[in-house]
Amino acid sequence: MRKLFCFITLLLLVYANTSAQSVLDKINKYEKAVFSISSYTKDGSLNYTTSGFFISPDGIAIVPSKVFLKADSLALTLKNGRVYSVDRILSTHKMANLALIKAKDHRGKGFEYIIPSQKTERNQNEVLILSHPNETEEGVSLGNILKVFQAPYLDRVVFVNSNFDRMSIGSPVINNQGELVGIAGYLRESGTRYYMSTHILNDSLWVNHPYNNWKKSVYHDHFAALHPNMHEGIIRFLNEQWIDAAKSFSFEIRNCPENTIAYIFRGEARRRYENFVGMRADIQHARQLNPNHFLIDYFEAEYLLREKKKDEAFVKFISSIEQYDSFSPSLVDFGLLAVELRRDIDTALKCYNKAIQCSPLYANAFYERSRLLQQYLNNDTLALEDINKAISLNKMLPGAYSIRGTLKIQTENYLEAIADFDRALSIDPNDTHALFNRGLAYFNLGMKEKSCSDWDKAGQLGHFKAVKYMSRYCNKVTSKGSRR
Repeated sequence: MRKLFCFITLLLLVYANTSAQSVLDKINKYEKAVFSISSYTKDGSLNYTTSGFFISPDGIAIVPSKVFLKADSLALTLKNGRVYSVDRILSTHKMANLALIKAKDHRGKGFEYIIPSQKTERNQNEVLILSHPNETEEGVSLGNILKVFQAPYLDRVVFVNSNFDRMSIGSPVINNQGELVGIAGYLRESGTRYYMSTHILNDSLWVNHPYNNWKKSVYHDHFAALHPNMHEGIIRFLNEQWIDAAKSFSFEIRNCPENTIAYIFRGEARRRYENFVGMRADIQHARQLNPNHFLIDYFEAEYLLREKKKDEAFVKFISSIEQYDSFSPSLVDFGLLAVELRRDIDTALKCYNKAIQCSPLYANAFYERSRLLQQYLNNDTLALEDINKAISLNKMLPGAYSIRGTLKIQTENYLEAIADFDRALSIDPNDTHALFNRGLAYFNLGMKEKSCSDWDKAGQLGHFKAVKYMSRYCNKVTSKGSRR
């Protein structure tokens, strides 16, 4: 259990008042709720093996839907070696390629289970994956958080650096307080390891299955609900694997030719690798299937933003939001343009409030509301609360530490401000605002040489105010790279 004890040690460095033994006891209990699920063909050959875990004592569990494809029989095996069978599929989430199942409790003793946390942002920088024992040492993997996404139809998706593999898809992901925060995923071709937030269990896209055994579900919903093409396509899309994403959506379209969303995603993926003929054909067909789908105008608005055509993007965002007013990335980007193009602070604030209401784990919404509160509404107290929340949700969010450092300067908390600017510059070494403001913090602490060095660097990167401060305060100070 060396990895597990390393994890406990790391969390104690962050939470000195947390009982390591308590967390260890939780994880030991959780391991009893994790199982391997294998499907077999008619001739008894192994078809597919993956992972899952129980979320209630009566045998309700989460597994990847893909395990049911081409399955004639199933075996669910706990880590203690006990084997159970699957009774039925309760519901499926096509975009997440997840299924809620009911296992047969032939022993009549119930199952150990894991309660999903509703505070999935409390994951710090590392998580623990209770992975398949055939893939990792003692069935545990540490994961370092790399990137956080707000994904269409999947909500919060987090890419991690870890060592689990295909058989660990569906494994529970635990944060450093011993809480279940995610469900593990893996793409073989790219080696992408990630997890989806457990908030997806409360999503409206789950479809109930009325059939009294799992084989009937497979027979009736073989292509409609169980294939992983949409899910894998969206993950590849997030990872900017445009060609591979388009291939996944092509497989989906082959199985479900009326899937509007697959055409929209494939069209955007084709745009990204400059297959404009294919892109236009996909979007045209998507409009024929559903002329008012919000994603069509959203992706067009994002393209116009990249092309610096902000007025046109503004109009497309309006159209997208009119079609569906609960997609948080669209609301946030529209709010930004409302301020930049119209100086419409009220509309921007309403957009950010709505985005947070719809997606309470979307760090960008808290980040932009914090900026608005600080710059236009003079509410530093709420701005600090929002930026703290944004950082807790996404510690790699560009600019977040710079904003918090600026707010701490306002309260003359210069040492903490410098620490935040250090973090900001570790994420983006060319963050001129962080350089300039760290220079201010140094200056107020009497560290003139360091302040002038920061202003010099910021000035060289084009920060005009830093040049003025260099001229005013640093005439006799030698800073790295120049003499004033």
